[in-house]
Order: sequence, then structure tokens, then C-alpha cells
Amino acid sequence: MTSNRHFTSRFGRIVRSMCCGLLLGCIALSYAARFEAGSSFTLLKEEAQVGDLYFGGSALRLDGRVEGSVAAGCQSAAVGGFVTRNLYLACQTADISGAVRGDLLALGASIHLGGPVGGAARIAAATVSVDSRVGQDLIVGCRDLTIGRNAEIAGDVVAGCATLNINGTVHGDVRAGAGEIIISGIIDGDIVATVGTRLVLTKDARVFGNLRYRSDFELDIGNRDAVFGEIKFTRRLHRTAKLDELRQFRPRPGIITAFFLPFAIFSVLGALVVGLILIAIWKHVIRQALESSIDRFGLTVGRGAIALLAPPAAFVVAMVLVVTIPAGLIALALYLVFLYLAKMMAGMLLGRLLFRLFGGSTASLWLTAPVGIVLVYALCAIPFVGWVIWLLAVIVGFGVIVELLAATRRA
Repeated sequence: MTSNRHFTSRFGRIVRSMCCGLLLGCIALSYAARFEAGSSFTLLKEEAQVGDLYFGGSALRLDGRVEGSVAAGCQSAAVGGFVTRNLYLACQTADISGAVRGDLLALGASIHLGGPVGGAARIAAATVSVDSRVGQDLIVGCRDLTIGRNAEIAGDVVAGCATLNINGTVHGDVRAGAGEIIISGIIDGDIVATVGTRLVLTKDARVFGNLRYRSDFELDIGNRDAVFGEIKFTRRLHRTAKLDELRQFRPRPGIITAFFLPFAIFSVLGALVVGLILIAIWKHVIRQALESSIDRFGLTVGRGAIALLAPPAAFVVAMVLVVTIPAGLIALALYLVFLYLAKMMAGMLLGRLLFRLFGGSTASLWLTAPVGIVLVYALCAIPFVGWVIWLLAVIVGFGVIVELLAATRRA
């Protein structure tokens, strides 16, 4: 019995060391990187950061220069300095008035882009406003998108939103799906849109390409002379007609269930088996990490966002340096493993949280973990919104993994 305990303890130390090494190896590829966590972080105007910057916390303010990329998960972000590479933000509100030489990727509730972006800008938020130059394409998914009068988009605008207002200049095409589209600016290319109730070209609008739109009925677009190309309207099929067409090609539910159900069952069973093995090795450490992650949930999410975004930036660096391509490929494989583990750890945290809320704070991990894992896998399988739940679960799971690795070092 003592021999078995000694073996389990030794095996646990080996596994912990390997996991620490794998995660640190992924992140270490991003050379000269700076990692910050806490309630707030400020890079002053006279300061410069050489290398990538990663932040997880409440408030981020960058007024200085970053010689590299920036990845942050926080509540609010104000970027007024200069970022020489890419900017990745996951936050509630973001005000980007500085310059970004590379690409911009932003997720949040309210995003304002007031500074130039050299590459492409990809944004998903409730409200988005753009008042600057974007060197390539602007891709947005939101409720309200406003492209200001001072904005200049060198590439295409691809948008899915409720309301779209274009007051600036778009040198490429506009491809949009929106309830309302109002154009007061200049479009050098074509407009291809699916519109709900309103499509208006004001007296200041200029469209040098074609205008092709689909709607339930032909719309009064206002200033038709603003279009120098062809105007083409296509009536959308009524919903009943669409359903009739789909019924003709719809596969039988039994076939779909028979094909996908075994994969779903094996996926959940595999996650349960791996999760129970981890509990058998690290029971007390996992419990400690889960409790700490729940108590400091905001910090957990911030750390998770950094852990999710940092390795891809490291892979790019590894590929560019050529010599480190083999290490980059190995790190990529390890990153995929961590993605799998992150979803599982999020399930453990959900189960722990639910039992705590309903008075079962002393419940065993052998009970709470399987319940949480099954719930997370079920929620991720919900149509249309499952990918959002998956993304949140992975972010939270990465945060738990970081806390777990920190707990193993303290143990």
C-alpha cells in the first residue's frame, strides 16, 4: 500500500512538472514578453516595452510604445500609444486612439477605434464606432456599426449588424447583412447587402460600383443618382417557401442522430475518464485551485484570456524565425491538448460552483466534477450559441489551469 502511494505521489509530481513545462514552453516562445496581472496596469507615455505585452485584470491603459504585440483580457482598455505589431483585446469597453501597425482583434460590449490600424480590423461587440484609417479589411459583427466621416477603409467592409451607418470612405466593397443601412459616405467598390426594412443613400453618398440588395420588398433607397453602377433588387424568398425547399432536402432526424450521437457520447465519456484520472492524482490541489478560481473569478478570466491568446502569438514568432519551426509545431500540438483540458477544467469549476450555490460546498470532487463536465459539454452543443459558450469555457478553463499550476508549486 505504501509502495502504491509512493508511486502515485511520484507520478503526480512527474505529471505536474510536465504540464508546467508544456504551458511555460508555449508561452516562452514569445521572447522578451512582459506579463502583467492585477487591478490595473499603465504604460506611461515616456515608457517603451520591448517585446510582447500580456495583461489580465480590470483596467489597461497604454500611452507608451510597445515594440511587439499586445494581448489583454480586462474590463476596460484605453490604448493611446503605439503598438508595432498586433493588438488583441477581450474587454467590456475599449477606446483605441493610438496607432496599431499590425492587425486588430477586439471582443467586447463597446469598441471605439479612433487610431489608425495598418492591417485588418476584426471586431465583435454590441456597439462599434470607427473614426480612423484601416489599412486592410474591416470585419465586424455587432448590433450598431458607425463608420465615421474621418474613417477610411482601404479594403472591404464585411458586417453583420442591426444598423449600419457609413459616413466615411470605403475603397473596397461593402458586404453586409443588416436591418437598416444608411450611407452618407463614398464607396469605391460594390455594395452587396441583405436588408431588413431600410436602405438609404443620402445626398452626400457616392457609390462608384454596383448596388445589389436583397429584401422582402423593394425599398425606397433615396438618392438613386448616387450610384454610378447598376442597381439590382432581388426579393428574398418568404419563410414558408424556404421551409418548403428545405423540407425536400432535409435528411431524416434518425440519420443525423445515428451519425453524430456516438461521437458526442464518446467525447463526454472521454472527458469524464480523463477528469477522474486527474482527480485521482491531484484531488486536493484541484480542489484548492477551483476554490481559488471561484473566489477570484475576474482574475481567473483575465489569466485565461492571456493563456489563450499568448501561445498563438508565440507560434507566429516560431514560424517567422524558421529555426524554431519544429519547436513551434510541438508547441502547437501541446496547445491543442491544453484546449481540450481547458474545457474539462471549466466543467469542474461549473460543477463546484453549482454545488456551492445550493449548499453543497463540502461535496466531493468525485460528484461535482462529472456533473459540471456533462453540463459544459451539453451547453457547448446548443445550436447557434454553443460556440460562444465554448469560447467562454475555454477562457475560464485556461484560467483554472494557470491557478492549478500555481497551486502545484505551492503544494
